[in-house]
Amino acid sequence: MNSKSYDIIVVGGGHAGCEAALAAARLGEKTALFTLYLDNIGMMSCNPSIGAPGKSNLVMEMNILGGEMGTHIDKYNLQLKILNESKGSAARITRGQADKYLYRKKMKTLLENTKNLSLIQQCVDEIIVEEIKEEEIKEEEIKKEEIKKEEIKEKEIKEKIKKEANNSKKKIIGIITNLGIKYYAKSIILATGTFLKGKIVIGDVSYSAGRQGEISAEKLSDSLRENGIDIKRYQTATPPRIDRRTIDFSKVKELHGEKHPQYFSIFTEPKEENPFPTWLTYTTEKTIGIVREMLKFSPIMSGMIQSHGPRHCPSIDRKVMNFPEKTNHQIFLEMESEDSEEIYVNGLTTAMPPFVQEAILHTISGLENASIMRYGYAVEYDYAPASQLFPTLESKKIEGLFCAGQINGTSGYEEAASQGFMAGVNAAKKNQNKPPIIIDRSEGYIGVLIDDIIHKNTPEPYRVLPSRAEYRLTLRFNNAFMRLYKKSREIGILSESKRDYMENAVQIVENEIENLKNIKIPLAIIKEILADVKSKQEVTKGLTAYELLKIKEVTYDSLKNIIDIKNYPYFVKNEIETIIKYDIFIERENKQIEKFKQLEEIEIPKDLDYNKIKGLSNIAKSSLMEIRPLSVGEASRISGITGNDLAFLIGNIK
Repeated sequence: MNSKSYDIIVVGGGHAGCEAALAAARLGEKTALFTLYLDNIGMMSCNPSIGAPGKSNLVMEMNILGGEMGTHIDKYNLQLKILNESKGSAARITRGQADKYLYRKKMKTLLENTKNLSLIQQCVDEIIVEEIKEEEIKEEEIKKEEIKKEEIKEKEIKEKIKKEANNSKKKIIGIITNLGIKYYAKSIILATGTFLKGKIVIGDVSYSAGRQGEISAEKLSDSLRENGIDIKRYQTATPPRIDRRTIDFSKVKELHGEKHPQYFSIFTEPKEENPFPTWLTYTTEKTIGIVREMLKFSPIMSGMIQSHGPRHCPSIDRKVMNFPEKTNHQIFLEMESEDSEEIYVNGLTTAMPPFVQEAILHTISGLENASIMRYGYAVEYDYAPASQLFPTLESKKIEGLFCAGQINGTSGYEEAASQGFMAGVNAAKKNQNKPPIIIDRSEGYIGVLIDDIIHKNTPEPYRVLPSRAEYRLTLRFNNAFMRLYKKSREIGILSESKRDYMENAVQIVENEIENLKNIKIPLAIIKEILADVKSKQEVTKGLTAYELLKIKEVTYDSLKNIIDIKNYPYFVKNEIETIIKYDIFIERENKQIEKFKQLEEIEIPKDLDYNKIKGLSNIAKSSLMEIRPLSVGEASRISGITGNDLAFLIGNIK
């Protein structure tokens, strides 16, 4: 039987798989990406867009660290739009509507031309694991032991490490495909999307498929389960696609993107864009009436679908069930590609029978005669709850096995991509015997995402939202370069010139903020500036430039007649303004972050026996033994852990 070897194998060619494979290969690891169908690498199965509150932040953070998604959407989009403009500089984000065909095609081209990366079209059926033997424990593992040798005898340290190795029991060494070929690797990343035992549902019809028109992977989740991985079931859905030529555009509102947008990547060269429009319409009372009348045909009501779907992206039938009084739900009509007549009906997700989908569609203004090109559908699939992972996204049960994306119970391209990137980085670091890269909750939305899926029990596919981030003022879209430039250097994917560019931008922001504190402006000039920006702010005395910038309407460019305004990039100017305008709130949040860091620094011994800690609740003991947190801070975020439990835990450690 044939067999081949790689440093890292990535299973899945979606957004998680692409980022994982690129990160691993760019870090010098001989990498192979396995996918069911090569032409659908980087496919946007659902919404043709990237970015939203929280999601845009993930994309920006990835870009700073060396990921690809931000650069790619900047290049291959139909429009880029700034959201939350009225909410101030701290809340502004970019949303990109992708050219789905071009995005996918160019992602495949990029992967094909990436050094150290091979693409292979095969279905992965099994993982190959082997038992970890005690004699395989090396002296270098002893050096990693956190307890100092002068405090505990070397023999005791060895016994402790052996105990930890026995807890892991297995390590992954390879995969077997549907062709019976074995491929071996030091680390393997599963980024399987909705393809593990995928089942398509439309009305009362169901069939095996990971996506409409594509086969599912029927055996891999069985292999995971046989090797001790807990497997559960989730569901997601997508709306119908319609023919643009059958829309009455006189009845819908045309929306436009930006000619001069803020990009997802700070390295994208600004230029005047030529954005394509999208269109807005609404459901009507008649729409809701038909949905209500036809609910008996919904797979949700009939029991065809029994698993949970994403709560923050509900189907039209769920909207009617959950919000019966609302009749005017927004419907966005979005092009799929410049080279296609297909229109994505954003907001009309449903897996109702075809005749119901048509009846619903024809009650919406502008869509009375719309022709459906692809019917909406739901897909159920297997996933492995992320509580089984370390913060590096490596399995606690099988050494060398990493998981990223929807297999971890998440929803969304951006969530998948950021997990894939971190899994690719940490698999490479593990192979190279280098420290892992972990981003905590105070450093990035990536940290919030990974921390949440490991520690929080969510009843539906997880989606990143600003409300999930307790330090969201710190985790702004535009300041990722200031938060993560050190982590980027530590990872080592970005070129030296890009890292220097980023660090120079950080220095400019810090220096200019101090400079503005020392520039005094007379009252007469201040009044002129306020008149120019149409501000009603009352000012009775002279101010420093720093104090003047605190006024809402005043921007950095408003000071051009007072100081020498350099031609800094937009993201630099925006950051100068934001830090000054929100300085009181940022300082308050920084104090909260300091307290957070203090708990993160209290490490929990890896062999701590929670059963011996008096006072811990049974729920706490069970949760702590399952998750095995590395710090008290991590323990505090586990579902079911109370302040009382933490007090007993800290007391025991100290």
